[in-house]
Amino acid sequence: MRLVLMGGSLRPQSLNGRLLRHLARELEGRGHEVAAFGGRALRMPLYEDGLAPAEETRALSEALQGAQGLVIVSPEYNAGIPGHLKNAVDWLSTLKPSPWPGLPVLLCAASPGAFGGARGLMAWRATLANMGALALPESLTVPHADQQLDEDGRPVEARTAALVPRLLDGFLSLAARLRP
Repeated sequence: MRLVLMGGSLRPQSLNGRLLRHLARELEGRGHEVAAFGGRALRMPLYEDGLAPAEETRALSEALQGAQGLVIVSPEYNAGIPGHLKNAVDWLSTLKPSPWPGLPVLLCAASPGAFGGARGLMAWRATLANMGALALPESLTVPHADQQLDEDGRPVEARTAALVPRLLDGFLSLAARLRP
């Protein structure tokens, strides 16, 4: 299965970037083809009608065109979507063909706070639904991620560690049914 992962903050030491890399390794270990976009790959010019899409935008769009699913690993900025990720989504929504209709999406977040980024994922659900993407009802949140993720992004807390394979199984099953 071909999958795209996008997310993380723009900081090199991003907790969400660390989680994204861990999930990419997990999916690759299961034999899936993974394209991951984070950091510099998401530094796109601010969306402005009439501007040509940047090389980074075209690369992400091309990856999504052939993908059977998308994993978004998003920081929570003031209980919402970070500007750089929303900007990438806005750019993608203007390209033809749109990658969004019917695209299965797994939402994930890591935060040093007690909610693990869950509030920001609510904003993602509304945005994705508006574009026709299909977010898995469950999501992965990692509270106290500064303590709960090891250096490789692997959850160290038992509940979260057990949740990762179960959520990936559910997401992969959904993606296989929707985009065989």
